Amino acid sequence: MKKKRALTILCVVALAACALAFGWRPRPAAQTSPQQQAAEVPIQVMYKHLFHHVSALKKKAEEVEKESKDATQFRTHFIRKANLTPEQSRVLEEVAGELEQDELLISARARPLIEAYKAQYPGGQVPHGQIPAPPPEELKQLSQERDAAVLRALDRLRIRLGDEAFTRFDNFVKTRIASNVEMR
Repeated sequence: MKKKRALTILCVVALAACALAFGWRPRPAAQTSPQQQAAEVPIQVMYKHLFHHVSALKKKAEEVEKESKDATQFRTHFIRKANLTPEQSRVLEEVAGELEQDELLISARARPLIEAYKAQYPGGQVPHGQIPAPPPEELKQLSQERDAAVLRALDRLRIRLGDEAFTRFDNFVKTRIASNVEMR
């Protein structure tokens, strides 16, 4: 019994020594730099995320002000973080608001298509053994329209900020916003 145990320990030690001798090391999780992350995130996804964040901050500021509280931290977020002027921040809010209106129109057209698709599967369950039907082609087209609306908003922002300010802001977006976008 002692020989068996000694042999087992000897084998484990020998395997460990071999692993170390051949340079085996546990691999750390893959790390990506902000620049690599930005390269992986499509521009329309980055800016959609940004514009939605701008709209959310504006709504939060309005809610806080209705309670007669100070909303400066919400109103000046991009002035502080992205080094924008108050006028540039106002332009950013306007463009985000315009995109929000465009997206509401697209969503209104998508809603009946989504509801009809969901109606095929009561309770949200696909019957056992059945493969769900592909979503309607119109939804794919509406998704492409939404992407195009974001790119148009980006173009409006570029024009209204001017080349120099937009380039500086775009660098901020690619380093600070893209790193917070999770691709699925």
